[in-house]
Amino acid sequence: MAVTTAERRRAEVAPAERKPIRYYVDHIIRYVLLTLFALLFFAPFILAFLGTFKTNREITAWPPQILPELWRWENWERAWNVKIGAIENIFPRWIFNSLWLALGKTALQLFFSSLAAYSFARLRFRGKELIFSFMIASMAIPGAVTLIPGYVFYSKLGWVNTYLPLIIPTLTVAGGIFLLTQFFKSIPRELEEAAYIDGASRFRIYWNVILPMSKPALITFAILQFQAAWNDFIGPLLYLRRPQLMTLTVGLNYFKSQYRTDWSAILIGSMINAIPILIIFFLFSKYYTDTGASAAVKG
Repeated sequence: MAVTTAERRRAEVAPAERKPIRYYVDHIIRYVLLTLFALLFFAPFILAFLGTFKTNREITAWPPQILPELWRWENWERAWNVKIGAIENIFPRWIFNSLWLALGKTALQLFFSSLAAYSFARLRFRGKELIFSFMIASMAIPGAVTLIPGYVFYSKLGWVNTYLPLIIPTLTVAGGIFLLTQFFKSIPRELEEAAYIDGASRFRIYWNVILPMSKPALITFAILQFQAAWNDFIGPLLYLRRPQLMTLTVGLNYFKSQYRTDWSAILIGSMINAIPILIIFFLFSKYYTDTGASAAVKG
């Protein structure tokens, strides 16, 4: 039977495509090590999740007990329907407060920080370099230094027990302005000049040209600020007194008492507190890579 030219070429190439045994061994070892490291990394999270179905005795047992003796699904219902004084179902309220506060702060910080970054990256005005230097220097000031003066100031304004002290002082973020300024500088000026020739205003250039091209940096900044706002503990603890105003991180303290701590409820709250951050990171981790790569190329 005649052999076609295609079959002959396939027979010639086949031996060259065969990988040596060492190639497969290396890959197997690599994936086994990655799996072990992943399990080691997620072990605390897995143990905490399993702890939500345990009793306090099982959670604090030593050596640690991996699986519960009896899966107590009622722990989730009990935590969800917790009652503080006369206030019922306060747990969903804490989640809602954390969510809207984190989303609102992130949106405002994105807008005002990107405006400031565009000014530093593209506009010319007297004292720009000095102002930018002071802004960078402010990043070295620990937040604890301003806690007491800030509380005294906002209490005199009557802002205690409101969300204003948590939102207004953080409308701009020095680290975010620096990140966006460096990214905006990498965008070619020719695009702005073309839009300016077509009659676009400065704000329209910023909104329709600069922001769409800066999506990786903006999303990275948004993720970092959402995470910071969602996990913030000191600010809500300092300024919010009423239980219905508290965020989830502060509200979890209500599960602690002098004589007994409800560890399963605390773990349930911690799980709910961690899930949004994990989801956002896995959905938008690509933009972390893109922003880091562009910064590396620019550097």
